[in-house]
Parts: sequence; structure tokens; C-alpha cells
Amino acid sequence: MQTATSRPPFLTRVKTWFWEHYPDLRPRVSGKPGWSGNGMVATLNGTGFMFERRDRFAEAFIAYAAEVRRPVLEVGCAYGVSTIPALERGAIVTASDLDPRHLEILKSKVRPDLLPNLTLKPGALPDIDFPGNHYAAILCSRVLHFLRGEDVDASIRNMAQWLAPGGRLYLVADCPYGIWRRAIPQFESGKANGERYPGLIVGLHNFLATPPAKPIEQPPFMNLMDPDILSRACREAGLEVIDAAFIPRPDFGGKGSMDGRENCGVIAVKPAAA
Repeated sequence: MQTATSRPPFLTRVKTWFWEHYPDLRPRVSGKPGWSGNGMVATLNGTGFMFERRDRFAEAFIAYAAEVRRPVLEVGCAYGVSTIPALERGAIVTASDLDPRHLEILKSKVRPDLLPNLTLKPGALPDIDFPGNHYAAILCSRVLHFLRGEDVDASIRNMAQWLAPGGRLYLVADCPYGIWRRAIPQFESGKANGERYPGLIVGLHNFLATPPAKPIEQPPFMNLMDPDILSRACREAGLEVIDAAFIPRPDFGGKGSMDGRENCGVIAVKPAAA
């Protein structure tokens, strides 16, 4: 029960403010938790959305998961937009998310005959842990930009350890070239000056495509990235980058989409001799 001195959770306040100022981007969630009708599903913990349209990096993870014999892992799986099709194609999947309620919804959407191939584990990066040298592939999509730089580095090092030799890491993160376009000058200047994570923005109202009517009282942060930043972190963790690119997301709609650089992705491989 909320008292006079308590406040709603921080990310819930951010989410409420965002909908007040950007109602055209609000997902039309149906009465069934974990579903929506327009390609965006709000998370239950107020941290953002699961996008029902998968990018090519998530599709590549699913295809690879169907080919390998070892288990695969999705970190930040939300309601299973990538986990479920991987299971349906024969993969053995461990699915992890910050919110245990997301995992319960995911489980409810999996065919009963596939449940033996699914393991669920709640937890958050960088503190969650998994067995070393175990997974043939790991997908971490649209999670890292919620972490500060040192936690991004630690998380990618951990995921490199969890991969089996020859295993593949699939990463996707937000870029400044979309809804956060007012961060572009800071990002590009900081990158040119050698800043390690130039996309760390505090006070999201200062960086949204359209200036809001009022600021967020206690601003959160986003850590916007690009293919170079993700690639560097993977190489420093001992991985070989085999694909790195911007990801166009015209489906974001409105001012969430800009010029085809809305997200970025990387695929990196753990050396077989590691």
C-alpha cells in the first residue's frame, strides 16, 4: 500500500510520463498479459516493451539454435518472442528474465510437449550466473542499453564464459538514431574524443525526439550504443566478431524510427580452443 512518503517504482514513473507525452507510441495491450495487437507488448515491471517483430539477429539465433545439440540461452527473454520459436524448431532453451512473472507467462504459451526442453531462471545482468562453457548460443536483445558501461563489460565477459567453445553470442542494443536522436551530438562527439560509452544519457526528457512539456523528476539513464561499441566489448571478452551492423526498425513508428540505424547488433564467436 502506498503511503504519503512512498512513491511508485522509479521505472513505473518514467513509463507513466512517457505515455503522457507520446500517446501515439503506446501499445494497445489486450486483456491477456503478455500480448498486444500492434507489435509492442508492455513489460509488467515498467522497463519497456517486448517487440513482437524480430530483427535479423534474433532470427539468426533461432536458426542456429535449431541446428545445434547443446542448450542455448536467452537473457532478457520477456514473454518469449525468440525463446518460443527456438523451442518449436527443436532447441533446448534456458530462458531468463528480470521479472519472474514474464517467465510464467512465457511458460503458459509453450506447447506442453516442448516444456521438457525449457528451463526458466529469473535474474538480472550482470549478477545472474550460469554454467561455464555450456551454451551453444546466447541471445541478449535490447537489454544492455539499460546497464552502465562497467556492467555492460561485465555482462559480456560473463556471457563469453557461459558459451561453449565455438558458441555464438547475439547482442542487440538501442542506438541514438531514433527516438533518442537529440543524443546524437553528445554520442558522436564523445566517441570522437575516445569516450568508452559516449551514449550514457541521464534525463531522458533531454534527448527525446520531441521536447516534452515537463521533465522527468528523477531521470533514469540509457546507455546508447553502436556496432563499434558492442564489437569492442566482445573482442575484449575474448570473442571473435563475425557480424556487426545497424538494424533498421521502421516498425517502431512515429519518431521512434529515423534512418535505419535505430538498433545495432553483433554476432561473436568463442574460439574453439578457448
